[in-house]
Amino acid sequence: MNYDQMANAVAQYLHTDPYLLQFFKPQSYREGPGNAIRCTFEGNLKDLLLYSKPKQPRKLYYQQLNIRINELENKKQFKCTWVNSKLKEEKELVLYPNKNGRVSDLLEEAKKQVTLSEDGSGKLRLLEVISYKIYSIQREETLLDLLSSQGSTKSYRIEEIPLDEVNLSSNETLIPVAHFQKEVFSTFGVPFLLKIKQNEPFSAVKERVQKKLDIPDKEFEKYKFAVVVMGRVEHISDEDQNIRVDLDIFKPHAIQGANMQARPWLGLDHVNKTPKRTRYNYLEKAIKIHN
Repeated sequence: MNYDQMANAVAQYLHTDPYLLQFFKPQSYREGPGNAIRCTFEGNLKDLLLYSKPKQPRKLYYQQLNIRINELENKKQFKCTWVNSKLKEEKELVLYPNKNGRVSDLLEEAKKQVTLSEDGSGKLRLLEVISYKIYSIQREETLLDLLSSQGSTKSYRIEEIPLDEVNLSSNETLIPVAHFQKEVFSTFGVPFLLKIKQNEPFSAVKERVQKKLDIPDKEFEKYKFAVVVMGRVEHISDEDQNIRVDLDIFKPHAIQGANMQARPWLGLDHVNKTPKRTRYNYLEKAIKIHN
């Protein structure tokens, strides 16, 4: 079978259009899809299965598309997560900006798939998330080719910018906030950005966190706060509630010997009640094609 014959056979089984399918070779070292197979592939099915493990079922992977495969190959597939303003609703977005596109093009594509708040800003931003912590806000002019999604703990997230965060004053900044349980390396849940002001009391910051997360008073009493700088934890005790915010504490720190900066973050120390879930699901039933 050549590519078209194989695609037609699978499409017939799935009751879909062969042009709405994309196929992948298996990985040689573990279960799961490897490199995508172009729809212009000129070899035959035997060539694709050349490197299958001996005495194992020979398999290819497929995914169903919402745009035609020949259009897709001129675009860049970009997977990211959408989080609404209440930080509750998460869904995966599969976007198809042009290959030479920028972050701004990606955000425009996302607007076609998400529901924005009625009283929101209507503006979106792209966040880089690593190990449940916000690592950076991507600039709109950044080329998508420069964004790497390598690494199992790294992902990208799109969200609507709250109205009060669109224009910041010189005495305001956005800081990353993340959840952890006892150890700062045990981060979990949905991280978020919080606006803080120079010299405001920390009690006002706590109130803003509670309002953003919509947590009842009794539950929120169990939360402990800490500023985390390059893995070093500085706890904020209940007696410190009237200390004033110093924006300098949250400025990025240069890492010696590395061309990067570590960004301090505000940690919320509490019990992890989020249900465990796997990041990928390859449990869709396999299908056989006979040749």
